[in-house]
This record gives sequence, structure tokens and C-alpha cells, in this order.
Amino acid sequence: MGAPRFNSSGTTESQFRQHDAVELRRTGMSYAQIGEQLGVDRKTAWTYVQRALAARARETVVDRDALIGEQVVILDTVFEGMLPKAALGDTRAAEIVIRALDRHAKLFGLDAPIRVNAQVTDDRVARVMQLAEQLAEIRLPAVEAGQ
Repeated sequence: MGAPRFNSSGTTESQFRQHDAVELRRTGMSYAQIGEQLGVDRKTAWTYVQRALAARARETVVDRDALIGEQVVILDTVFEGMLPKAALGDTRAAEIVIRALDRHAKLFGLDAPIRVNAQVTDDRVARVMQLAEQLAEIRLPAVEAGQ
């Protein structure tokens, strides 16, 4: 296999074909039709689309990570400026700090729901009933004493 050919912008011929394959796929063409259009077989057309989508996914991750980094710098600046004021009782500064903390938690997924596997078994139901009876016994004397 020869060395990849580049155009003046540094894009390889293969990258152009991958881009074209994705655009044709978006129009609803099958891989066989894309292959026919590009002069390759169905499997190669599929490979072009998969490689192009994988490259876009990698670019998106880099862009996302850079954006998160920028957001963290902004939040750090807000914390640095507002936290001392909030600590001194400035309610407006405290509201800003709370909103910044909320944004920080969302940015890093700290508020994401947690999946809990809670299964009710006969043993657990019996234990809950036992604890409820114990609580009732403790509270009953206190109520009778007028507390």
C-alpha cells in the first residue's frame, strides 16, 4: 500500500472519501449504494463511514474536555471572588456561590442518580415489623407519662 496522498490543507484522499461516505449515508443510501457511488465495495464503504464517525467522536471528546476545563477555570474564579464575601455574610455572594457549586456538581455528574437494588424479602419485612414493635414499646411509656 502506498503512502497517503494529501491535498494542500493536509487532508488525505481517504478522509475525503470517509466524509463523502458519511454524507451519502445521511441521505439514506445503503452501504452497497455508497460503495457503487465511490467506486469501492460495500465493506469498504462501511469502513469509511465507521472510521469517519470514530474520528468525529474523538474530536468531540477533545472539544468536550477543553470546554469542561474552561468552565472549571470560570467556576474557580467565581469561588475565589465570592467565597470570602459569602463567609462574611453577603447573601448575594452566598447565592452566587451556591449556584456555582450547583453548576460544578452538574458539570462533573455529582448529582447523577444512583441506582439502588432494594429487594423486599420476608426476612426484611419481619425485621421492620420487629423494629416497629420495639419503637412502639419505647414510645408508649413516654406517652403515658405525659412526655
